Amino acid sequence: MINMLGVFVGGGIGALLRYVVCLIVKTHWAVFGVNILGAFFIGAAVEYFASKQGVSPEMRGFVITGMLGGFTTFSTYMLDFGTLINNQKSAEAFLYLFGSLFLGVAFLFFGMRLVRAFL
Repeated sequence: MINMLGVFVGGGIGALLRYVVCLIVKTHWAVFGVNILGAFFIGAAVEYFASKQGVSPEMRGFVITGMLGGFTTFSTYMLDFGTLINNQKSAEAFLYLFGSLFLGVAFLFFGMRLVRAFL
């Protein structure tokens, strides 16, 4: 039960942070940036928690599934892609789609390596 509460609270915090970023940036590129940063932080968190003994499953759920899962958003990413296509902005739509994918994966591994370098 405590795991679910941690994911719930963390998800709310992450979603609120994403909302604030989108308010500030005011374009679909906010979600792009959030997904790239989220990939970095998820990679870093997974590597950090894997290297530390005694980190509770509740803390992992709160941070990774909750906060970072709530912060990043694949569904909004797909909606933004579809909106760009519907607005006849195909080049930007595909740059956004593949840029998010490739940079997200790159930053995931960057986050993991950065944490490994400091542990």
